Amino acid sequence: MLNPIHRRLFIGGCSRSGTTFLQRLLAGHSRVHTFPETGVFLRALGMRGTVLPWVHLGLTTGKERKALVRLLEHAAPDPGSGPPLPPRRILLRSSADDIVCFLDVLTRAAGKDVWLEKTPRHILHAARIRRLVPQAIFIHVVRNGRDVVASIVDRARRFPNRFKGQDDPAYGIRQWNRSMRATEVAMKEPGHVIVRYEVLASEPEETLRGLCAHLGIGFEKGMLDAPTTGGFILEEERWKAPLSGPIRPAASKFQDLFDEDTRRRINEGLDTRFHGELEERLGSAPGKVWSSDESIRRKPKE
Repeated sequence: MLNPIHRRLFIGGCSRSGTTFLQRLLAGHSRVHTFPETGVFLRALGMRGTVLPWVHLGLTTGKERKALVRLLEHAAPDPGSGPPLPPRRILLRSSADDIVCFLDVLTRAAGKDVWLEKTPRHILHAARIRRLVPQAIFIHVVRNGRDVVASIVDRARRFPNRFKGQDDPAYGIRQWNRSMRATEVAMKEPGHVIVRYEVLASEPEETLRGLCAHLGIGFEKGMLDAPTTGGFILEEERWKAPLSGPIRPAASKFQDLFDEDTRRRINEGLDTRFHGELEERLGSAPGKVWSSDESIRRKPKE
């Protein structure tokens, strides 16, 4: 009899917030199986974060199946060696159940009982994804907005053909603000946890211990010694540098990339209200991780 899936995990956050970094560390756990970015729920719910009209009616056009086709090509390159693709569905709930079953099968085939899906922009649908997927926890990775904008601009300058238009700081400002708003909304529901990139990189063991406690899996020292990408970073994703050397926060590019006027405009454009609240809450949170479950339980009764 196949072991049941213990937990289904999602990692999301603004691009360049450290989502891949956390994915690498969790992939070092003996129970965790992870995948290349699928974007599967972006296709089902809305690529740009705005919920598609038919989703409100519980319907789907079935475009999410394309994401599973691409994933299967990576996971089982030999024809017929992987699980069968689910049929095209009309009902969103049925399609979501198929997605979950498909990822469950891939995870069991790898001998694991926890799967981890990391698509940064899934953060825009975090609350809805969490409601669609049983036994799911959505992990939000948050990083200082100035450093995120700088990293997005730097990446666009290094890979201009891949990230056209993202060298304008206004793009990064919009993405960070939208991601923070989505996290704020999601934290009003159970099943969400927040990890700050800067704390994870400077205090990795304590942060991972706290996170693993929330995920219901024991911390393993091997998570800190996971230098490989484990096959979940595709060959063409050259902007995702492999983890090597001691774990520490990436150096900020904010001062070096922008002149004084641009730095001022970025600071004025970032909506840092909720981020400030997070810094305060996470500063006193056990294990450096803030859980929506704890927050909801502590709300005073009306």
